[in-house]
Amino acid sequence: MVTAIGANPGLLTGLESPNVTRPGSGAAQAESAGGVDFGKAMASAVDRTEQYQAASDQKVYEVMSGQDQDYAGMMVALEEANITLRAMGSVRDKFVEAYQSIWNMPV
Repeated sequence: MVTAIGANPGLLTGLESPNVTRPGSGAAQAESAGGVDFGKAMASAVDRTEQYQAASDQKVYEVMSGQDQDYAGMMVALEEANITLRAMGSVRDKFVEAYQSIWNMPV
């Protein structure tokens, strides 16, 4: 998940100081100021979600095949995968909602 965008909240708008009237390139600006590129942060979150899913699949396979008897560990892995998947679904829903709000803005 995205945990932090950066120390400067102005990176979201491109307005770091009162003298800036027009934002420049958002990606270049964020990287030069030490912020996190939003696309990279989202890709990282999706990758972590996939890792949790794969780990839970592996744990279930090990328990079901008799290689491991750690049922509690399997349940923990399944719940971690479930939580991350639900969180990514919530993020997706918020993106769709924001897109629809922008699309429906009067111009």
